[in-house]
Amino acid sequence: MVKRRIAVLCGGLSSEREVSLMSGAEVYTHLDRARYVPTLIEIQKGGTCVVRKSELKTGRKQKSFGIPPHGNLGELKKYADIVFIALHGAFGEDGRIQALLEMIGLPFTSSGVLASALAMDKDRTQALLAGNGVRVPKTTMVTREYFAHINLNALPIPCVVKPNAAGSSVGVTIVRTRAQLRAALRKALKEDRRVLVQEYLRGRELTCGVMGNTHQPETFMALPPVEIIADGTFFDYKAKYHSTKTQDLCPAPLTPALTKKIQAIAKKAHILLGCDGLTRSDFILKGNTLVFLETNTIPGITTHSLCPKEAAAMGISLTDFLTKQIDLALKK
Repeated sequence: MVKRRIAVLCGGLSSEREVSLMSGAEVYTHLDRARYVPTLIEIQKGGTCVVRKSELKTGRKQKSFGIPPHGNLGELKKYADIVFIALHGAFGEDGRIQALLEMIGLPFTSSGVLASALAMDKDRTQALLAGNGVRVPKTTMVTREYFAHINLNALPIPCVVKPNAAGSSVGVTIVRTRAQLRAALRKALKEDRRVLVQEYLRGRELTCGVMGNTHQPETFMALPPVEIIADGTFFDYKAKYHSTKTQDLCPAPLTPALTKKIQAIAKKAHILLGCDGLTRSDFILKGNTLVFLETNTIPGITTHSLCPKEAAAMGISLTDFLTKQIDLALKK
């Protein structure tokens, strides 16, 4: 069997690059060496792509190149038949790296340009899901241009303030008093020019992964939902990646009917957005009401990440989990 060359892209330009570096390292370590010859490539903050590790016998291990407009991403073809995208946040999940890879003709894991951009936009994602019968939080949009004129008294308290297009809970604040609101908005607006102010829903935090290509129904597989019991008020960046007290219950202790409902909505979100490969959708269960929050098109692959735990609960090793994602990329 001829081994395929896999370039794992990590790092990137966003505030989530630390998580991306961890994901990239995990992917590189656990790729099936019987099938693939991997290369780990870090995109640095300035846009330079540095080859960190490679098993290619070509003498290219120390090479670097750039991304547009200052470089030629076509250099990736020297290292890859397929690209495994382990980038998070801007220039990872928003469709831009996907567009560049499509332009140079390299297949890649995760969703395409349109689905990536749409899922990254939480406001538009929620509008799409709400229009198709899915419960979402009540939301007010605040922009940088509007911030100076906003009437803080018109916003709900308590509320959740979050950037519209960011992940890993970066810039998110649960606001409990009106005095905290302005600082929370400023914090979120540093991450994105559009910010969501949402009703605060106190309940159980749940998440569910889905694998499959939208236009190939035979490829779909819903993973077991996870319940997250955070170390702190909610599942923020610290609780996700640096806490030893956060608990992930997988499979989540739910009734079979509720498990199926969460999986069905996660699959519905995946299809409505037009996603391919792996996604993970997040929910709040308030009483008996399930509320959809967002869909992540490139979930983390770190030792703390949820989708690998969901796969493990089904008896799927991390190596096989990565192989399934690569197989989906080749079927698109």
